[in-house]
Amino acid sequence: MDGLDIEIEGDSEAAVALALLKIVMRAEGKGEDGADADWILATYRRCLAAVVGAFEFDEQDPEDSDEGEEDEEAVGEAAN
Repeated sequence: MDGLDIEIEGDSEAAVALALLKIVMRAEGKGEDGADADWILATYRRCLAAVVGAFEFDEQDPEDSDEGEEDEEAVGEAAN
């Protein structure tokens, strides 16, 4: 396998954060030798914060944005 197989038992916040860390590591291509301790700990901290609801996302969800609607209206008005 890819060396990131982790057995997680339970549904504690820490266990869920560890599962999320595993997903992030795979998504970013961080294998056994691809991540140093600082990256792992910082990323786990962010995963745990996300699980407990303390993490604030920097980006706005594109579905919640109405900026595209304003742009579409401007294009429509310019065409008239």
